[in-house]
Amino acid sequence: MRLEDAPPPGWYPDPEGRAHLRWWEGTDWTDERRALPITAETENALRVAVEAAASAGAAAGPHAGQRRTDTSQIVSQVRDATREELGRAGDLLSQRMQTSMEHGRSLVAEYADRVLRWVRIAVVLAALLVIAWFVFQFVAQVTLLEWLGDRIDNVTDR
Repeated sequence: MRLEDAPPPGWYPDPEGRAHLRWWEGTDWTDERRALPITAETENALRVAVEAAASAGAAAGPHAGQRRTDTSQIVSQVRDATREELGRAGDLLSQRMQTSMEHGRSLVAEYADRVLRWVRIAVVLAALLVIAWFVFQFVAQVTLLEWLGDRIDNVTDR
């Protein structure tokens, strides 16, 4: 590309990723980046451009009224197209959110069932351990008392 054909310096979509704007200095890209403009900034810039075109058209002569009407029609068409696209994007987002929520509910139910199963297993194991401990204590006490009785009998028999 020839230097004369290069675009003028300004903010352009970043060629490395479309999520940001990058400054073109007229001959090369700089490291300066910024976020994409919000809708209000875009509409404000469009309004300023339309007003500038209208004032330039007023100075242009008899066809200025026709140009103003053409510009207004173009702006109206752009707004309508933007609204339609935003509506379509909103519908798509709603569908995806609904799908995500349904999927999330099924995941929550699945993991809740797993947790409840493990809690039940833990409760059964705890109950078995308590029962085993009581049985052991009872057997140990009976065995101890029998042993003591045998010792006492041995002492008194002598």
